[in-house]
Amino acid sequence: MGTLRAREIFHDSRLSLIAVESVDVQHRKTRTNCQVYGNIEPIAVVVSGPDKTYALDMESNPTSLDLLRQDIPELNAIISSFK
Repeated sequence: MGTLRAREIFHDSRLSLIAVESVDVQHRKTRTNCQVYGNIEPIAVVVSGPDKTYALDMESNPTSLDLLRQDIPELNAIISSFK
């Protein structure tokens, strides 16, 4: 798994959706060129409403919001901006 990141994908007056993604970038340099490969994989969706915030994995099963917050420090700032 690559580096985890969070980004807002939807926001209205009732709720906000935040995508949690794994980002992996690899590169290879030869004598004549440089190759870059990238992969972005969805990991979870965080749903933040006025009364509750929770996380779902990509199979719609509940997953640990606390673990996501530990792994992605900017997630707290994104969530708190909606409250």
